Amino acid sequence: MFEDWRGPLWWQEAGLVFIWPILLWLLLLVPMGLVAYRLMRQRRGFEFWGFSSGILVLVGLVLLISAIARPQMQVSTPSRADRLMVVLDISGSMRADDVAPSRFDAAKITINELLGQQPANLRVGLVTTAATATLVQTPTTDREALKAAIDGISLQTGSALGSGLLIGLSELLPSAGIDVQQIMNASINRNDTSGTPEWQPDPEKTALPGSNRAVAMVLISDGESNVGPSAMAMAELAAQFGVRIHTVGIGTSQGAVVKAEGISQRVRLDEALLTEIAQTTIGQSHLGATPEDWRAIYEAIDASIQFDQRHPIEISAPLTGLGLLLVLTGMAIRLLRQGRIL
Repeated sequence: MFEDWRGPLWWQEAGLVFIWPILLWLLLLVPMGLVAYRLMRQRRGFEFWGFSSGILVLVGLVLLISAIARPQMQVSTPSRADRLMVVLDISGSMRADDVAPSRFDAAKITINELLGQQPANLRVGLVTTAATATLVQTPTTDREALKAAIDGISLQTGSALGSGLLIGLSELLPSAGIDVQQIMNASINRNDTSGTPEWQPDPEKTALPGSNRAVAMVLISDGESNVGPSAMAMAELAAQFGVRIHTVGIGTSQGAVVKAEGISQRVRLDEALLTEIAQTTIGQSHLGATPEDWRAIYEAIDASIQFDQRHPIEISAPLTGLGLLLVLTGMAIRLLRQGRIL
């Protein structure tokens, strides 16, 4: 019965494990004792214990012996997102005024307003992305530090949304071993047949899309990207680690004309790209940056609570207490019915 006690026995399949499983052999003492007691009573001519009291005592003894083996139950506890990385597009196209006062100012105002409404224990970080991506603030609960970081940001040239997603993802998952430099080099050399091969994550560290409940990302952008790794490739990488990317599109499909270095160009919201990034990672996509959009995003994160963290809890004490209760109850019934315990 217990010869392969290290294997996945039935109690292990049910989430029950024993620290000292070899002691379960002691359970054989229960039927052996029962047979010896019955033989003794038959020789002395006494009536065997009543059915109800006997069952209670036997079950109690089984529980007491099982408690000696120190049983543990695998208990699931809820986990929720506790780190949120905001990736903010600070490319020149965010200067467009199709969203008042401008796309960039609307994004900053909304972020500052909403930070004060988030749970105090939610750690929020900030990555900015233009021609390159920069980790401006590691995830922190210090809202004032984050607001100061946001206020100090200025627009730059270029747009590398993929780089921003990559830097944000590597910061959220430091133990994932994401080779940022190799991925960046591959994007530079992707037109060179002898270039660096694309980096692939360790399969043992990957997960189903949207399954990582501890972290999440929010991309605030007009969707334009022209340098760095592909934004969709980085979204697929995030999906491989189960990280959701929620997107907030700033701008309109009609767009606006932006002047830079004497050149005028109409810039439009790339809603399709932002929607595809969100869908790939099982995130949500929103247009605009109103308080309602941000509340909906955080509610989506908060609603992703699931019982996915399992912790062992030893149940020797409650099992011992229950076993003693059953044994004493059986003896009490015996005493009341026949005036003796044995």
